[in-house]
Amino acid sequence: MTRLHYLDYLRAGLVALVLFHHTAITYGAPGSWYYTDPHPAGPAAQGLLTMFVAWNQAYFMGLLFFISGYLSPTSYARKGPGRYLADRLWRFGIPLVAYIFFLQPLLQYVMNAMQHGPAVAAVPYWIHHYLTLQIVDPGPLWFIEALLVFDVLFVGWMRWRGQRPALPAPFPGNGRILAFALVLGLSSFLVRIAMPVGQTFAALQLGYFPGYVALFVLGVDAQRRGWLELIPGRAVRLAKRLVVIALVTLVAGVVLLATQVAAVGAQAASADVAGGLHVAALYYALWEPLVICGMCIWLLDWGRRRLNRPSPGWKAWSSGSYLVYIIQPLVLVPLALAFRFAAWPGLLKFLVVGTLAVVLANVIARLLRQLGPVRSVVG
Repeated sequence: MTRLHYLDYLRAGLVALVLFHHTAITYGAPGSWYYTDPHPAGPAAQGLLTMFVAWNQAYFMGLLFFISGYLSPTSYARKGPGRYLADRLWRFGIPLVAYIFFLQPLLQYVMNAMQHGPAVAAVPYWIHHYLTLQIVDPGPLWFIEALLVFDVLFVGWMRWRGQRPALPAPFPGNGRILAFALVLGLSSFLVRIAMPVGQTFAALQLGYFPGYVALFVLGVDAQRRGWLELIPGRAVRLAKRLVVIALVTLVAGVVLLATQVAAVGAQAASADVAGGLHVAALYYALWEPLVICGMCIWLLDWGRRRLNRPSPGWKAWSSGSYLVYIIQPLVLVPLALAFRFAAWPGLLKFLVVGTLAVVLANVIARLLRQLGPVRSVVG
């Protein structure tokens, strides 16, 4: 299979979006992140940031799982099961261990030092909290953790079913796409009855995993069936309609949420959206697949048509995206802390800090990849 440059470029763009997503949480959007600014954006700006993170959350990690799934069969066929799994353990396992036991403690110590001064020595702090396993948190590398699990299951599946030739097939019809969206929405709703959004198991928010699992599997199947070679115009037109519908219903959902917050309070209203037998939870679960199907089909088609060509500039930017994802908290959090006393509007801080974080993380990643041991792990 010839190299699909646009998948590399889309992946790099999605990683940059992850940094802006976490920056939005820093300045008032809902979500979990290491640091939130003590002077968040005002109510109107928070509403915009809330819609921004809700839109991102609906599709961007799922599309990253899809791209990973799409690239897996070719890599597996080239390397075989043993080498493929060893490569994944090396590429994913080492960053996970390094982040949990070294980068995460460093980040927490720097945060404490910048906010309160170095109250304790770094080494005793590290030994007490991390070597004793009091804190085991992969942070944003939950994505790498999940990919490692998916890849182990993928190898098991391939070993069980054996190598089979590719089976080119037409891109799914619009009816199948809509049926997929409905089933995915209902599946997410059912999972969130037991595991609402925000609750974790092994650092994974299982409430989002129906979509993540489905998109990884679809990526594997799309590669075997050649679905990305030509996405038909009728699917792209459907995707654009779904995006418009999702935008309209997002605004309506935020207005309804604001009304509910005024009636019962922010905590109760958010809990109703997160999961359980609530109309708000069903609305959210059925809304997400509109964004997933719309944005994923549209971006994959746009990327194939517009970006699928070698470019030294794009290649230089995209080649370090994996390392950018790994180091993002160590860049974004100190930047946000450095700007915490700036008396700027929250939206301006969001734009400035987010942009600086993306640029700085890419520069640092490019420098780190000059080191042989780093490059041997992250590529």
